[in-house]
Amino acid sequence: MDYKKFDNKIVLRLKAYDKIIESLETVAKKENIRACHFQGIGACNELKIGLFHKGASDYDWKTYNEDFEITSLMGNITIFEDKPLVHAHITCARENLEIIGGHLNEATCSLTAEIFIDVIDGEIIKKHDDEASINIMEF
Repeated sequence: MDYKKFDNKIVLRLKAYDKIIESLETVAKKENIRACHFQGIGACNELKIGLFHKGASDYDWKTYNEDFEITSLMGNITIFEDKPLVHAHITCARENLEIIGGHLNEATCSLTAEIFIDVIDGEIIKKHDDEASINIMEF
């Protein structure tokens, strides 16, 4: 993983075997990011995505081990319990160009990934909402 900072923007380049969520958390800690949004593209070969059903206590997770083209990665980083919390969604194309996507638990980069991070000057806190069973932004 390598990155370069440009004022309030960070360009993150992942290499083979780098994990996307783990890398975003590392940059957030090193750069003391308290709020941002990001987007990216690339390739991965290990993917764990899920869908959250209203009223459920956890995501319905699915794991895939095959080559994927990351056609869209987007999300944000906020603060939950005084630590960076990465919330990401991903859309990936399979070899036959079938598309799958969902909430990203983790993905392992197979070749490279290019992620552009737009840091917000401020802090956004998330707290658990018992009624919705999810973490939500507080303003």
